[in-house]
Amino acid sequence: MYLLAVDQVEMAQAALAAGRVAEARVLLEARPADARAWALLAQVYQQLKMPQKASQASQRAATLGPGIPAVQHTLALYYAQSGQRKLAALWEGRFAESKEADAAAPLRAALLYAELKAWPEVLRFGRMAISKEDRAQTRALLAQAAEASGKPDEAVEHYQAQVALSPYDEDAYSSFGQALLRMARFNDAAAFLEDAHRKFDKSPQLELSLGVAYYAQRRFADAGSSFLRVIELAPTVAQPYIFLAKMLDQLPARLPEVLKKAEAWNAAEKLEAFAPFVYARALAASGAPDTQVKPLVQEAIRRKADAWEFTFELGQILERERDFAGAARAYEASLLSNAKIPETHYRLARVYDRLSQPAKAAREREIHQQLLAAGGSTEGMR
Repeated sequence: MYLLAVDQVEMAQAALAAGRVAEARVLLEARPADARAWALLAQVYQQLKMPQKASQASQRAATLGPGIPAVQHTLALYYAQSGQRKLAALWEGRFAESKEADAAAPLRAALLYAELKAWPEVLRFGRMAISKEDRAQTRALLAQAAEASGKPDEAVEHYQAQVALSPYDEDAYSSFGQALLRMARFNDAAAFLEDAHRKFDKSPQLELSLGVAYYAQRRFADAGSSFLRVIELAPTVAQPYIFLAKMLDQLPARLPEVLKKAEAWNAAEKLEAFAPFVYARALAASGAPDTQVKPLVQEAIRRKADAWEFTFELGQILERERDFAGAARAYEASLLSNAKIPETHYRLARVYDRLSQPAKAAREREIHQQLLAAGGSTEGMR
């Protein structure tokens, strides 16, 4: 009788896999004391759009056979299919720890926990997965989990393993390079990305990351060359233009080239707010009058009113025009978007002085000094 019951459940499982849901239901409902049958019935009822019955069946399976690996895996599938990712992760994790689990079970559990951002569980099952089979996908997942858990050294170890397992995968190199940048390991990032660039010399993403690494090292000439190369490879990507706009005073010899690129980007791009702004910055650096620059900055603000750089730039123009009330409003708007830029507070204090508002000016100077003492950014868009 036991063998008959097992055969019946397996027949039902085969019928379900073949899409014969009604047949599977009949076979499974005949086994009311079988935990596997209830677990499969949860899937059957789910496919028949009977969610209440599916939920009851899953609960019955969990009660009858919580330690049965086949029940654990089947419940994980049911919960995953019904969108209950936390329960899916829990049951697949239990299955992964069983002796009957297949080699890919720990990775499936890790992936489910990654969707929940449950990083300790991702690390636990990911490590289990590589002990069974070391795969680039698992290393990428472990690297992400380690980084998110504040374990940068372990993350680097997994990124390195991922690259070693996928030596021709551009995305693996890109992910590692970007991780090194996030960790502020700029020297390591530059060295790694230079090596990656030799393998993938037409990759805009790797070139962009290399430029960012050079920028962080204050190797502005190299950074400028990288960003201009990104524009050649992918002219619609915004980041290289934005970085170039931050470092125009460091690239006097490349300014005509940057201006030409910025003008072309602005002409082609009608939605990206940074397009007119970058063009305005390049024009200003080239000696164009504010009357030519100001409309472009205003257009950038029209497209994106909450970008602190745009209103900060407008404030400087208005200050030069001696429209101090307008400059104050522009700087105040900039601070609403980002109050951590010391120079904005400094300039607003100066404008308040012009407007005979000494108390406000004193307060802005105090904040300016506090930010400098705390190591606040002085970079800005000057």
